[in-house]
Amino acid sequence: MNFELQQSTIRLKALRSSLLAGYSEEDLHQLRVTLRRMRSVLRKVALDEARELRRELGALARATNGARDWDTLVASAQDQLEPEPLRALLPLLEERRQGARAQVYRMLRSHQWRAALARWDDLADITEVAVRCQAIATRELDSILQRVNAAGRKAMLRDDASRWHKLRIAIKELRYTLDSLPHDAGEPLTARLLDECKSLQTLLGDWHDTVVHRQLLDELSARESCDASTSAGVAALALQQALDATGQGSLELIKQRLRQGNLALAAEALTARD
Repeated sequence: MNFELQQSTIRLKALRSSLLAGYSEEDLHQLRVTLRRMRSVLRKVALDEARELRRELGALARATNGARDWDTLVASAQDQLEPEPLRALLPLLEERRQGARAQVYRMLRSHQWRAALARWDDLADITEVAVRCQAIATRELDSILQRVNAAGRKAMLRDDASRWHKLRIAIKELRYTLDSLPHDAGEPLTARLLDECKSLQTLLGDWHDTVVHRQLLDELSARESCDASTSAGVAALALQQALDATGQGSLELIKQRLRQGNLALAAEALTARD
């Protein structure tokens, strides 16, 4: 088995054991990242079993979405709200967070988890898969960069949440593709482009969190009949307003970086290296 892919297997199993021993937000984050990287490898393999395994790993990852979203919403509430409104809202948030964490535990103990990991371990040509993925990543880099640039232009032309989300996904795909390149492919140009990807991915992730958190608060308010007549409702409204301001601030920073053209310049330098 390829060393890097073997490390993914070891890391994933260790994170599962750690989470079952005691929930950790960082362990959950690293488990989600590891699953995404494994799925990125499988996406480049034109085999039926690889496509099926990628779907199965995607289902496992989706089972963690709620826990991650409620964890980060609680963190936002603690950061944005004053102590009194926080005390009014926090019990409702914690109830949902605990329910989402329970779903993670069920997933980690499930037959689906065991079966998917067994199939990953049994992928006989995993070394060949890694080599093929490097070749595919090198060959497809230009087209992926074009998709990123097109997504960025569209988002800048029309400030629409769906367009920013597409840019976020494209940037994520580009980052994983760069990670799949042979280690000597275009260094230090690859490192320069990777750094720019990471910066934009962080900003886009911060923006996306505010979108998800506001949706969760809308759902919470509807189910709990939270309105301006309740302390929790007032707190939820204040948090939504704070999240809206934070999201707009993140978008302004994203637009600023795109206007600076650092991503495009780094991409142009890398593609012109030959």
